[in-house]
Amino acid sequence: MKLNRWIIWGIAIQLILIIATSFMFNQKKSTTTSEESVRGTALSIWVYSQGLETSINEFHQAYPNIDVDVRYFRSSDQLFTELMAAISANAAPQLAEIKSFYGIAQLVDAGAVLPIDNLSIPEWKKLQPTFTEPFHYSDLDWAVPIGGSIPMLYYREELLKNSQKGSFTGWGEVSNAAMETNLIGNDGGMKGHWGIAIDKELPWYLESLNVKESQGGTEEYGKFDSAISMWGEWVHNLKVMKPLTHRRAASDFINGKIGLFLSSSEQLMTVERYIGGKFQYNAQWLPGLEQQGIVPSIDGMIVLNSTQTKVKAANSFISYMIQETTQNDLWRSIGLIPSRSDVLLKLQEEGQWNASQKMMLDSVRMFSAKRPAKMDFERWSYTQSMLEQLEQDPNDAKEKHFEEEYETWLLK
Repeated sequence: MKLNRWIIWGIAIQLILIIATSFMFNQKKSTTTSEESVRGTALSIWVYSQGLETSINEFHQAYPNIDVDVRYFRSSDQLFTELMAAISANAAPQLAEIKSFYGIAQLVDAGAVLPIDNLSIPEWKKLQPTFTEPFHYSDLDWAVPIGGSIPMLYYREELLKNSQKGSFTGWGEVSNAAMETNLIGNDGGMKGHWGIAIDKELPWYLESLNVKESQGGTEEYGKFDSAISMWGEWVHNLKVMKPLTHRRAASDFINGKIGLFLSSSEQLMTVERYIGGKFQYNAQWLPGLEQQGIVPSIDGMIVLNSTQTKVKAANSFISYMIQETTQNDLWRSIGLIPSRSDVLLKLQEEGQWNASQKMMLDSVRMFSAKRPAKMDFERWSYTQSMLEQLEQDPNDAKEKHFEEEYETWLLK
């Protein structure tokens, strides 16, 4: 009996050892598989802001288990166009940068983008509401804003000589300055006007032109139509803006070929770097925007449909981009206005900024939120096309009633 008892105990101990060994092996295998899954995560990111390269590299250093594949685009327009094509071909990235002008509604309606889980982002409550509003659609948030910019008027300081207030207070003053004689000559020798140029995102700049209604104007046909009229006058009547030269506007200003330049605050560091000491220049808010309010350009990051592991990695990147240190770095390196209110407040309190930088930080108090709409992309495309047509054809510079003509275009 004793022998049988020992045999039974021996068999039981062997079984326990086998079970324990098997459990440890499977646990180790499971852990290894999990680690390999994380380590093997590849994150595809599409961006148009070249200045994000440093932040992306720093993210990869902070998260070495995530392999980052970045594709850079020359503009937000190009990125969005190729993104829609990639979605149709089931070849979309996991993350993409998007402008607040248009696109969110279209992506959401196509079922291509995932809503932002605000509760999983501790920093969400610190984001400025006017930065999150442009990405709020169908009662959900669809992008995380990483920063923004405002429209600004850059100008040669010598053109401000007739101003009594140290800045251009109206578009009439701007037009007069653009007509000042350029002693050097726009084409290398002959005298001409200093002129004005407008950067590529034409619909944003058009909406930012606070032009007083013309005499006899009605409430229905007001500032927007007056802005279009002024645009055509610059090109065809005053001849201070060359048609269809928007893609080279920045280089023309930097190289001294024009005297006034309408662009984004994100261009400030580029302008400073390349002008150097060639001539004295300055930058200001667009005339009238203090009364009208500023609709900023917001850069956001969207997460597209993918596997659970990749979505988790994408959320890690988004959280990294709105960390306090990252937000600070984006302001100091590329002049992106922080999307976090607390970071913005600290920067405002530093008091070390030049006049243009201080103006950018202070502009947030004038921000006007604009929620997305289904027809944002169509309206943007129509406005862009309408302005290009206006610049090419002098006969098209007649009095325009934008909303009426836009509605007619939609019905075609």
